[in-house]
Amino acid sequence: MNRARRLHAPDDVLATAAGAAAADPAALDACRRLLAGLRRADAERGSDLERTLRTYYTCGASVSAAAEALFLHRNSVRYRLDRVRALLGAELEHPLISAALLAAFAIDDASRKTAIDDEAQRAQ
Repeated sequence: MNRARRLHAPDDVLATAAGAAAADPAALDACRRLLAGLRRADAERGSDLERTLRTYYTCGASVSAAAEALFLHRNSVRYRLDRVRALLGAELEHPLISAALLAAFAIDDASRKTAIDDEAQRAQ
């Protein structure tokens, strides 16, 4: 009997790939450069652009769902996403842009987790 291969959840696959990429300094640097404008704007203005964009993608690129998750009005989310578009100079709904940003978030998260794990091991 031929068993079908069990597919992993997309989050598992992304986390595994991100963990591998986080070990690559060039990949990590590219991700940080991609997110730098958002982080700089958030730091300078106290805005939540990165969190808004992450939530927007987590909610399936739905402004209404992101607004609900962030406890904001839909127009506030739209305004923030417009600011993100201007900072990045890219259309957030384009599949390649979405993929690049999601990968950048995942790789950045994996590198932070690795750094925290490394610190915990040194502390022991």
